[in-house]
Amino acid sequence: MCNKIMYESINREIRLMAAFHACEYKICHRSMMMNRRSYDAKEKRIIAKMADENRRYTLIGDEDYPEKLYDMEWPPLALYYEGDLKLLRRPSIGIVGARNCSGYGRRVTMDLARSFARTGFVIISGGARGIDTAAHKTVLDEDGKTVCVLGCGLDISYPGENKDMFSRIRQEGLLLSEYPRGFSPKKWTFPMRNRIIAALSDEIIVTEAAKKSGSLHTASYGEELNRPVHAIPHEMYFEGGSGTNLLIEMGGHIIISKENILGDLLMKNPDVLLWRIRDLNLMDFNPTMDELEKIFSLSRIKEPYWKEALGKALNRHFP
Repeated sequence: MCNKIMYESINREIRLMAAFHACEYKICHRSMMMNRRSYDAKEKRIIAKMADENRRYTLIGDEDYPEKLYDMEWPPLALYYEGDLKLLRRPSIGIVGARNCSGYGRRVTMDLARSFARTGFVIISGGARGIDTAAHKTVLDEDGKTVCVLGCGLDISYPGENKDMFSRIRQEGLLLSEYPRGFSPKKWTFPMRNRIIAALSDEIIVTEAAKKSGSLHTASYGEELNRPVHAIPHEMYFEGGSGTNLLIEMGGHIIISKENILGDLLMKNPDVLLWRIRDLNLMDFNPTMDELEKIFSLSRIKEPYWKEALGKALNRHFP
């Protein structure tokens, strides 16, 4: 875990120059930690141009820099964003999986994402084909909140067929990247993106993955950061689900019931429904527990998973 106070103490101009410099990460990081202030005229022009082209960004050490990223050994020096950066302060679940997913994997992803969105959790994923897209679109269809972490600049729609989805996320959620505008996706940018998804997520769910899937990188980063990792079991002979089965074999939490995991997550985050109540403009209705069960489809979740904790949260906000 890096030292948040240390980064906050560094002059912002120095942090800006390091974050926008063209050198590799560790060289820029070293310059920042050494409080380097001297840049030649060419370097300053390049940095000024980047700052002008990327108007919405947050630097490590800034007040609005995501708190969870300080858990990383090498956090991004800058994050570019479009949308509501405050979503990163809410309880969140990362949902990742295969690009070429099965119908079962897609259905499970949509079912879980729908339940989480209806109860106020922010869903974080990577905007890729398959599982990522299913998660993002389901949340948007439920008027929920989703965060998409890209492996390229925010002005590049990759994959191209998700252009409309990215546009909706800009307006209704949050689009995020550590790469400036104009930066094309590379093979190595996706594992780098995955580490950010893992760090921003309170819990990580892999719904379908083969043994060599990039989703397992996200799970691995999550384990390093002490994020609980969950996985959906698949048939023994289905190669596309062998990675999730492996995660379970290695100690990942198995998901055998949507109601069980939702109940567990609500018990850990009893205030999350309050975010959903605000998002739906229901604050003035002063909802009862029975009304919430119907609105958010919670009646099938067994007690004592969440009712007592949620009741205390409601009493704080609706005395």
